[in-house]
Amino acid sequence: MDERAARDVVLAHALETTDDEHQLLRAEDRREASLSARNLCGLQGGRDAGRDPAGSFLQTRAALLLDGLERRAPTLKAMRHPPRLAPLASWLLPLAAFLAGALTERIANPHRMDLLSPPLLGVLGWNLLMYAILAASLVVPPLRQRGAALFARPWLPEGWRWRPRRGSPALAAAGARFALDWQRLAAPLHLARGKRILHLCAALFGAGVALSLYARGLTVEYRVGWESTFLDAGQVHAILSTLFAPATWLFRLPGFTPAEIAALRFDAPGFVAGGARWVHLYAALLAIVVVIPRLLLAAVARWKETHLRADFPLDMGLPYYRKLLGSLSPVPLRLRVIPYSFAVDAARGQALQAVARSMLGDTAQAAVMPGWDYGADPLDMPAPDAADEGATVTAALVNLSATPEAENHGAFLDHLARALPGKIVLAVDQSAYAARLDGQAGADRRLEERRRLWQDFGTLHKVPVTFVDLLHPPDA
Repeated sequence: MDERAARDVVLAHALETTDDEHQLLRAEDRREASLSARNLCGLQGGRDAGRDPAGSFLQTRAALLLDGLERRAPTLKAMRHPPRLAPLASWLLPLAAFLAGALTERIANPHRMDLLSPPLLGVLGWNLLMYAILAASLVVPPLRQRGAALFARPWLPEGWRWRPRRGSPALAAAGARFALDWQRLAAPLHLARGKRILHLCAALFGAGVALSLYARGLTVEYRVGWESTFLDAGQVHAILSTLFAPATWLFRLPGFTPAEIAALRFDAPGFVAGGARWVHLYAALLAIVVVIPRLLLAAVARWKETHLRADFPLDMGLPYYRKLLGSLSPVPLRLRVIPYSFAVDAARGQALQAVARSMLGDTAQAAVMPGWDYGADPLDMPAPDAADEGATVTAALVNLSATPEAENHGAFLDHLARALPGKIVLAVDQSAYAARLDGQAGADRRLEERRRLWQDFGTLHKVPVTFVDLLHPPDA
């Protein structure tokens, strides 16, 4: 999907994940948008429509949700369609750079052109330094990653919230979440766009300097020369020979001798004022060192920008997208549940169906497998079938009332993780423990402490943790 469609999808993600109380988008609105998007994209029965059925479905669904919400909350339009400053900056800044180069007075003073002009040498040196940094970033990945991280870093102060003039706090919270998510996801695109503009500015600045030399030379006779307190004619000849070597070689321009350089000293007797030759040399040097390389780098950045705009990268492995896309499968996805020292009664079994739908989509189903007894030896337990493609995710179900033990719960998790690498989630049911603490002093604190204990346990065993309440399923 392209940048504009991805913006809608990320905004819908922020709205749905922050609007827990359904103040902005009702559950019926979300289900209706999913069904309508399937129909509009021709995905009934799992048939593909186009090269990217998943992207087409997500962007159509997001557009349906946002169009409906925008009619009720017009302030949403500011997030969906912000002012397009990048196109304006992409030509305004390079134009300003060109004028700055063309109008500079420090490089080409009237009637005088200094061969050792510090500003002109600074322009060349600065560009060479930038090329060295770019080359180093290709060899040293941390330098390149640091540049991308600069664009992904949240510049807004912590606690900031997007506050519309009129709107609910839920919309403000969603706006703040979207601003941070979009800045992180669009960092590669913004980096490529920024590089294109900056390279183009540098190229046009150099072109402006060269053109100013020619333009002023039409009406002014340059007095070309040099002066120095510490350098003699031989040293200046060596510096200029090295400096202009690319120009004399590529453009076949005539060189110069030490005697000619000595005669160009401003206080030398018989000083000659002619400067057309040196204007050609400096213009050729600016073209070789600044204009041509920067235009090439701008073209590369433009190619990257175009690619990222047309195919914006989104992580479809996130639970939000995985749940939505699960409904596109021609075969209903299954959440395979393996309990550990946990008896799943009928009520909790029905709640697991709601958990499966919340994780994998409205058509998903939960399949409860034979459980493990407390202290069971992993060698005596069968490994889950990794070839079961219908079981997209396997949930190891435990009770929050239990305290995690490395020799028991840890062995259970490690056994499943070896059999199904990357497809295991630790589901911790807190219903029994919450019912036990109900009405007791400090119940919330004790519940949070136990949750943190299981969260750390899952992190230790490199398994994601999700907490569920099987007495109050997600659909309730």
